[in-house]
Amino acid sequence: MPPSPSGPVPILEIPLRPEELTVAWRPDTRRMLFSTNEPIRPQQRVAARVSAVGMGVAATITGRVASARRQGSLLRVELVPDETRVRAVERLLEVARGESVDYRARSPRFLAAMPAVIYGIGGPTYMTTFSVSQNGCGLAWSGTVPTVGVPMEVRLGAGRLVASFCGEVCWTARSGRAATVGVRFLAGEQNAWASILGDLRRSGAPPA
Repeated sequence: MPPSPSGPVPILEIPLRPEELTVAWRPDTRRMLFSTNEPIRPQQRVAARVSAVGMGVAATITGRVASARRQGSLLRVELVPDETRVRAVERLLEVARGESVDYRARSPRFLAAMPAVIYGIGGPTYMTTFSVSQNGCGLAWSGTVPTVGVPMEVRLGAGRLVASFCGEVCWTARSGRAATVGVRFLAGEQNAWASILGDLRRSGAPPA
């Protein structure tokens, strides 16, 4: 059975002009407002592919619909992003405001929650991924956040679908109470990992 991309959710295409993007995010309530013609209902989980029109950047924001009100032919949706995707919202806002943001070309990433075991001095620690790619993964971190450059061993997946890697911390971030850590793979079971990524892609994991 392939690892789950957090269950099937509708993927919404939300193109916003930079000025629309800057007012769509409500930092006081940590919610995003946008309009869609998709039949969305309150409490439904969705994946909103938000793009900054004309700026060449986009991110998939997963979360739960707090409200969906009819306005003419469209629904006005209030989305509560998952804690692990708030930083992606903030980076989109930085781009929309004209701030200098490093958006490097990189291998495709997918949003997927799968079990991860981190091996360190304190013994194995159980985490969960929120994004994965050929060359690394993003982890929803619990406990003390490591510094960039720290080496670590990580095992991803469960049952027969597992892959282990030696890697290093390449970035850390915190938004509110949520901490996230990015791990770059340096060596490991690439063939097994490619098979897992193929299963994720076929199961409909949305792009990050």
